[in-house]
Amino acid sequence: MSDGTLFTDLKARKLIRTIVPRGLVRSLKLDVKLKDPSDARELYESEFPWGKYPTFVGPHDEWTLTEAMAIDYYLIHLSKDKKAITHLLGPVGDFKVRADILRWESLSNSDFLIELCKLFYPIVGIKPYDAAEFNTARGNIDTMVSLYERRLKEQQFLAYDYHETLADLISASVFSLGFISIFDEEWRSNHPEITKWFSKTLKSRFFEGEFEKFEMCKMALQPKK
Repeated sequence: MSDGTLFTDLKARKLIRTIVPRGLVRSLKLDVKLKDPSDARELYESEFPWGKYPTFVGPHDEWTLTEAMAIDYYLIHLSKDKKAITHLLGPVGDFKVRADILRWESLSNSDFLIELCKLFYPIVGIKPYDAAEFNTARGNIDTMVSLYERRLKEQQFLAYDYHETLADLISASVFSLGFISIFDEEWRSNHPEITKWFSKTLKSRFFEGEFEKFEMCKMALQPKK
């Protein structure tokens, strides 16, 4: 019997928060079905009227789970690979490391992604361009980038020096939005630590099936004015 169903954008594959859950299901060889909401619309709409994903439905449809970070945590614990669980979440008794991992997850998945979207949406025409909002978002991104940069000057990854954790996976998936749009060759030359970390993290086995054809932008895209 399957351990449940993960609803994710299998067709468009444009939603940043769905990247890590898909990679976890594949790389950890979980007995979890992957479905696009359009392939099970009646079930999806009845269980998730908010209409956002990723979302998760347990066996026999008896319980549901929303919010990407919660889903990531649950999927990891479905694995029978204890080493992989510790690798991604940190040792059970090390609350300092686990809190640090959660800190970077939260920053990336909320504030950083929100500000990136304020730049990305006018670029692709989803929202009208507002110069004041665009410039404010750019300044906020620069400030948050400096936090990542400070950490990555000290060590190779966000929580550990020697391997990635869930913090890196979530952060890199969010950074990918920047690397295809605004973090161009000039930006990358000025931020070598982040660029090196990003390239290393994209090769993680936990991103199975996600970034094989990823290409960074050469020049920053401009908003549609």
